[in-house]
Formats: sequence, C-alpha cells, structure tokens
Amino acid sequence: MAPNTLVSLNNLAENLRQQGKLAEAELLFREVMAAFREVEGNDALRTMLSVGSLGQVLQPQGKLAEAEPLLVEAVVWWREKFGWGGPSNAALVELRREQGRLDEAEQELGTLVADACRAWGPQDPNTLEAEAVAARLRHAKPDGAAAGAAELRAVVDRMTEFLGAAHPYTVKWQRVIEAMSADS
Repeated sequence: MAPNTLVSLNNLAENLRQQGKLAEAELLFREVMAAFREVEGNDALRTMLSVGSLGQVLQPQGKLAEAEPLLVEAVVWWREKFGWGGPSNAALVELRREQGRLDEAEQELGTLVADACRAWGPQDPNTLEAEAVAARLRHAKPDGAAAGAAELRAVVDRMTEFLGAAHPYTVKWQRVIEAMSADS
C-alpha cells in the first residue's frame, strides 16, 4: 500500500476515534500499523504513531492487555529517539492507573505535562489531555482525591475555553468529573 494511502487511512481512523467509533477505528489502526511495519520498519515515526494510536483506541474499549505492549513500545521508542514519551505517554499513564499500578503510573507521568507543554504549547489538546491525566492520577492516590478533583475541574474549564465544550477531550473529561462526583 502506498505511504500516502496509509497516511489517509490513519487520518480516517483518527477521525473515527475522535467521534467515539472505537471499534471501527481499531480495525483501521490495525491495518495501518501492520502496513507501516511492513513498509517503513519498526523505527519509523509513522509506524510508532500508528502503534500508539492502536493502543490508545484499545484502552477505552477495556482491552488493556492488548493495549499495554503497544503503548509501552511507542513510549520507549519516543524516549529513545526524542528524550520524552511522546503522544502515547498520557495513555500509558492512564492504563497504569486503570490497572491499579499507581506507583508505575506516577513514574510514567514523570515530566509528561512539562514535555507536552514544551512540544505543543500550553493550550494544545495534547497538553491539556496530559494535565487531565496527571490530575486524575492525583485523584486516584489515597491522599489526593480532593486536590486531584479540583485540578481536573480547572483543566476541563481550560479545555472548554480553548477547545470548546463539544471537543472530544472536553466531553471525555467532563464525563470523568461526573463519574468521580457520582462515586463520592
């Protein structure tokens, strides 16, 4: 398959993910990842982006065991090439939190927010997502529930301001806040 076709399929898969059509996105991400591995090899940027994207679409479907090796592979590659965990790092932190591995999540979190801010700027969706992940992890800690919840509300307020109330990240994290409130 031609590289431009793969990029287009990847873009379509990402669009489906943003719409919440995770099963459809998963199928395309699997195809794209396999093709990039075949065409470009394991060390290519597009390959690792597709590996991470597949992991990121598996995770919210509850397929944590499948998502984990993909997210680890992508984060390790980004660290080796660029000195930070890249766009899949937030998903790996969330995965570790979901698994109850809070110390490992904290370790993975590391400098994620600072790195994202430096790479994309403070108002970028990826940076705001990283901040939300950090706040949610803080909320999961036994002594950090109130502070984490307040931080997450502040991040969602900034998401609403910069991305809009209908942006997928804003909607996602607003739902997380609602679920946290219902659990309290």
